[in-house]
Amino acid sequence: MATDSVKLLIVRASPYAMRAILEAKGLKYELIEENLSAKSQLLLESNPVYKKIPVLLHGGKAIPESLFIVLYVDEAWPERAAFFPKDPYARAMTHFWGDFIDKKIFQLAVSTMKTKKGDPKKEAGVSELYENFLTLESGFTQLDAKPFFNGAGIGYADICLAPLAAWLRVFVELAGIRVPTAEEAPKLHKFLSAIREHPGSKVAFPDPDELLSYVILHLKKTMAA
Repeated sequence: MATDSVKLLIVRASPYAMRAILEAKGLKYELIEENLSAKSQLLLESNPVYKKIPVLLHGGKAIPESLFIVLYVDEAWPERAAFFPKDPYARAMTHFWGDFIDKKIFQLAVSTMKTKKGDPKKEAGVSELYENFLTLESGFTQLDAKPFFNGAGIGYADICLAPLAAWLRVFVELAGIRVPTAEEAPKLHKFLSAIREHPGSKVAFPDPDELLSYVILHLKKTMAA
């Protein structure tokens, strides 16, 4: 399928936008930065249900939500490296761990970060995240990652987890999360190192200091609202 007229509506700091930006298939597209305080008509029309980024625009069609964008890209450009293994069981487990990463790592980390200090839910979230990281380590083992879930090349579960490499500092400093050591979770640490060196990460990940400053400012606005 032709790659012309491919656009992404994003906010660069968003971990979900990072998934969509990650150039795992080497596609060329136009990045359109959105202002969520004054959402464009293009965004509102492209994602009328949730009115959120990211949204992929291709061939007159709009595909919202990061994980659906990844699935679409995988099927729309089948001539490029696949995001999923061919084996049915391995495909199912790739979906399983992608869902685990989305719900039990990112959603929990974000909600924990937004919880005020002193709230018992914050401490519970920090504890649960630590255990979830250890559980995730078993996922790498099950799928024989080296260093990625998908093997030598980046795949669906890797793209789901990739923004953690950019956001880890934010989660540690603002949410107080604890990450297992390299001795406790060697495959997780190997993944984080490998994904930071992936060519697509140079495009997908913003400057760490700028990301931290952006999130601090965003949280202040959210708490004040």
